[in-house]
Amino acid sequence: MARSRPGALADSLLVLLFLVASAAAAAAPGGGLVGVDGTQFVVGGGKTVYFSGFNAYWLMLVASDPPRRGQVVAAFRQAAGHGLNLARTWAFSDGGDTPLQSAPGVYDEAMLQGLDFVIAEARRHGIYLLLCLTNNFHDFGGKRQYVAWAREAGHHLATADDFFNSTVVKGYYKNHVKTVLTRVNTVTGVAYRDDPTILGWELMNEPRCEADPTGAMVQAWVEEMAPYVKSIDGDHLVTAGLEGFYGDGVHESKDLNPWGIYYGTNFVETHRAHGVDFATIHLYPDVWLWGSGAAAQLAFFRNWTRSHARDTELYLGKPLLVTEYGKFLWDGVANRTQRDRFLGQVLDSIYASAAAGGPLVGGAFWQLLDPGMDTLRDGYEIILPEDQRAATIIGNHSRQLAELNGQDVEVVRRRRRWRRGAHRKVHINFFAVQSSSV
Repeated sequence: MARSRPGALADSLLVLLFLVASAAAAAAPGGGLVGVDGTQFVVGGGKTVYFSGFNAYWLMLVASDPPRRGQVVAAFRQAAGHGLNLARTWAFSDGGDTPLQSAPGVYDEAMLQGLDFVIAEARRHGIYLLLCLTNNFHDFGGKRQYVAWAREAGHHLATADDFFNSTVVKGYYKNHVKTVLTRVNTVTGVAYRDDPTILGWELMNEPRCEADPTGAMVQAWVEEMAPYVKSIDGDHLVTAGLEGFYGDGVHESKDLNPWGIYYGTNFVETHRAHGVDFATIHLYPDVWLWGSGAAAQLAFFRNWTRSHARDTELYLGKPLLVTEYGKFLWDGVANRTQRDRFLGQVLDSIYASAAAGGPLVGGAFWQLLDPGMDTLRDGYEIILPEDQRAATIIGNHSRQLAELNGQDVEVVRRRRRWRRGAHRKVHINFFAVQSSSV
């Protein structure tokens, strides 16, 4: 090995420090609003940014109580310390005991100030936010609460799925969107719609529709709501919030759905809707394939991620995030080992795609908790200070992705085209050799 002269070594160190600083700047909210260029997220004039993230739906709720805000600060500090740069959380709480919105258009200022605090702390720790605007399920109200409000106002709605087609309910939802997006943060003084800390808006957590298995009802709702969000905030990104279930539409691989069930969504068609900037999937093989063995769950995981990455690249040309993934923790060391193996498999697949210029460019595990938050444990929690193995896996992945930040997106695109061309050439040559040997 040749020994570098001192001056050359110093120059090399300066270049390395510059590259590290550039990558860090590209990954932090201070780098500006995140945009989309083809299948990549970009900041700062076309520099790539990749996301190692976590879910913490509880952030606004906890921050609404000032004495408990230390838990929010601690969670962000732990996340940033492990290289995490994206948090997905709720910007809704519809009705119930701790409402953000207690009735249509009636808001609790303490909850809003809790969300203000969350956004300010996320920015301070260099973490982007994906803010979800309502829920498909009844937790924290969701579509069922919106329909209940309409019924209380004298409107005759049959099921919670009328959320998607009731003019009255859609009006309630649009008012919530406008209220949140135009909110001026009491901590930072910046309107939400102008804040680069926010990666984007998620229309709904896991939209499903039993009333219309074809997906047409959800499709029409997304086609109306995504442009509406854009009409108020034309700068931030928007996604629908899908889990990835396929339907009957064109290019839909419905045979991959768990147990072949329809959930009233179309992965490809809905993500094609005007105003939807990136695609999402969720990943819970042990729950979706309840009772199946480890081999079946691993096969499902591989098929699910590969299929969605392929379809996103071929038919959407947009980035793809795994916005929820997790494995339920039963008692015992063996199950924790299986959970850690699953974490590694998911994160390895994300990195492999990102490093190759593919569309799968990040994810967020479910869920991050701070020590002592026992009442919020759900069997999926990861408490970084108490779970060294998981913390190491997540931290290593974050560092890997961070090394990819700050690339010129056009260079990434050209490299991707070259690799795909080389891959096809290898296959062509292989089949030519096989044919000549027959």
